Amino acid sequence: MFYFFEVRFIKFFFIFAFYLWFNVVTSTLSIAQNNSNKLDGLLSMDLEDLMNVKVITAFKKPQSVKNIPAAVYVITADDIRRSGVKSIPEALRMVPGVNVAKIDNGNWAVSIRGFNGLFSDKLLVLMDGRTLYDPLFSGVFWDVEDTILEDIERIEVIRGPGASSWGTNAVNGVINIITKNANDTVGGLASGSVGNWDRGTLSARYGFKIDGLGAARFYAKTFKRHQQLQQDGSTAWDDWFMDRAGFRTDLVFNPRNSASLKGEIYTGRGTNKLRSINDTLTHYVITKNNVPVSGGYIATDINHVFSKGLELSLKFYFDHTERKYSRLTSQIRDTINFEFQNRYHRNSLTDFVWGGTYRHTSDEIPVSYKTAFGRFTPEKRKDDLFSLFFQNESKFFHDKLRLLAGVRLDHYNYSGLEVQPTFRALYSIRSDQDLWFAISRAVRSPSRYNRDATWVLTLRSTPLSEEPAIITYMGNDDFDSEILWAYEGGYRWRIFKSLTIDLTGFANFYSDLYTGTTYSPFFESGRIILPVRPGNYGKGEILGFEFTGNVKPFDWWRMELSYSYLDSRFWIDSDHRQNTAMSARFLDAPRHQVSIRSNMDITSKLEFDVWFRYVSKLSRLDVPSHTGLDIRIGYRPQKNLEFSLNARELFDPYHPEFRDKFLHLISTEVPRTIDVKVIWHF
Repeated sequence: MFYFFEVRFIKFFFIFAFYLWFNVVTSTLSIAQNNSNKLDGLLSMDLEDLMNVKVITAFKKPQSVKNIPAAVYVITADDIRRSGVKSIPEALRMVPGVNVAKIDNGNWAVSIRGFNGLFSDKLLVLMDGRTLYDPLFSGVFWDVEDTILEDIERIEVIRGPGASSWGTNAVNGVINIITKNANDTVGGLASGSVGNWDRGTLSARYGFKIDGLGAARFYAKTFKRHQQLQQDGSTAWDDWFMDRAGFRTDLVFNPRNSASLKGEIYTGRGTNKLRSINDTLTHYVITKNNVPVSGGYIATDINHVFSKGLELSLKFYFDHTERKYSRLTSQIRDTINFEFQNRYHRNSLTDFVWGGTYRHTSDEIPVSYKTAFGRFTPEKRKDDLFSLFFQNESKFFHDKLRLLAGVRLDHYNYSGLEVQPTFRALYSIRSDQDLWFAISRAVRSPSRYNRDATWVLTLRSTPLSEEPAIITYMGNDDFDSEILWAYEGGYRWRIFKSLTIDLTGFANFYSDLYTGTTYSPFFESGRIILPVRPGNYGKGEILGFEFTGNVKPFDWWRMELSYSYLDSRFWIDSDHRQNTAMSARFLDAPRHQVSIRSNMDITSKLEFDVWFRYVSKLSRLDVPSHTGLDIRIGYRPQKNLEFSLNARELFDPYHPEFRDKFLHLISTEVPRTIDVKVIWHF
């Protein structure tokens, strides 16, 4: 019955939205143009202004997007607000070349230029420069990476290697989530949303001035997502709730000295549906996996300007995380990170940045009391990372030609010394046209799982025993880093103030990729064990291009079209093909992705936003192509109050986006959703 009324409501919503768009736009065109000077946010900016947005993630210094010899995309705060997204991964769908697939209510597969999976090990994700990359499985636990969306200033996405600046694991890209300075959040904010599946999200923030020094804010957020239903009516067992609270302080002592201090704690619990193996390891069962999580961090940045052109910054953070999988394993991890950076920029030939990092991480991974599926040996481990990086940018011919060379040296317990260089060039054909080219090397270092895990993968029938053989993963101390050599080039054209084009092409060549090699079986406790050990016998190449076009035909209307294409090919060294395979989770990515966004200010108080997406099929994972349509209507009766109605996935009542082959999570089919949201500034 609920589904019947939901469908009726969605049809009414869609018809009403189209009617509103057609009639109000045509009748208020002149009003919108007359009031264009009153608009704030994204639509009040020329597209040329967006190209001048300062980005720090590419090469660890502020640069305009148009001057960066790399594939850069910036998601602004207004992009996030007008998209109606509920989480950070959803916002990343805007970026060409980024594949975002929802697995269930808490888990996401997010990657750049291929290699997608529950843990995308070739993507480095940061929040305010603090790494979110977890070395247990090599990847990001997206279920705990959250904050108040209204506190995000921008998300900087670098497509392509960022290892020369950020180090190992920044192989295919870098995502840096940058939150707002406390001086920009003075006053109060409260927001809340409710929907058919998202049962409630509440956020609150209060910022205040610190006389003569700066500002501070405190915030809290809570949400609860109800377990969803599959298309066949079964329960997905993917409910999720999270509570978090934190603070940020930004101080300016004098023109030469500034500092910030921020911290957060969180706790939550989710569930997953697993295709697992029973406790006696004889047959498959469907189980409910409970996932309690908790943690927190504290971080500080100190900046000092010695003289004109000479700057020093110091960063420190401590991060604590706890996570349990009731049917798999658990982890307690502490990370301490120190970083310094020195920049000297005196003339066109010298813009030199260098720095170093020391990171210490200690973990405890005890054997779960409910399962014999896996263990890590040793249960406790401490690892250290030492890094140095050097980079210089020079400008020639009245700044028409920019050359950048950099290298990072990382020494990690697992892989020893890694050298990751880059060479980049940008040439300005005219003031509105730029060409750039880059050659880079990057590596993905081994994970704790690659080296130390013993893990039951699956069962296989055999005539040698009545009981099935147990295919068991066994970590390998000889497993080494995966290597990428990347060749990139791009073209940017700001045709008018109302039209921009950004085109990037790339060729990625991989070696020493992760493979699983089967060895001779043996008996243990009366059972046949088929061991599989990781090796570096894989090779691959990924060719592709990404296109983004922005057009702003009127002050009140902006549209963006993005398209990405991937062609992937992988193979195994000829000497190891007979008994070696490559995991499917590393191999599949959509060949085609399309995103079209339209943002309209119907009047100074009424907004109408449409977002169309297409993602081609994942053949190896048996996931069909899917098309999404989101519509948002926003209304501001006054400047400090906003109401919005959001409808997502209007084309399909249910569709799958990914199938996890690692932890064997049973993916939830993504449902059609509707929610309402209120934001109040006070």
